Amino acid sequence: MIKKLFLISLILSSITLFANEEESKELLDDAACMECHNAKDFNTVNRKSKNFKELHTAVDGCRFKNNIDWFDDESMDVTRYLNSKYYKFKAPPKTD
Repeated sequence: MIKKLFLISLILSSITLFANEEESKELLDDAACMECHNAKDFNTVNRKSKNFKELHTAVDGCRFKNNIDWFDDESMDVTRYLNSKYYKFKAPPKTD
């Protein structure tokens, strides 16, 4: 019984993570971030962000400079998406 509950919770958490990633990608696409950036900007060794906090500061900088209508939690979601896809920095735990 405990194994079944664990398996169900694991599946549900995976579905939630996928949904959050898809929502974050949609925010990124809607903001047209890739009109100024491309994947090479995120993969280069000489990138400007050296840790998760700097990455979030850069995302917020673009957000405010380009008048992107995101809430703070959406900006954090986009930061987490970029981090998981490109940067792989140690990220702070997600709080809900």
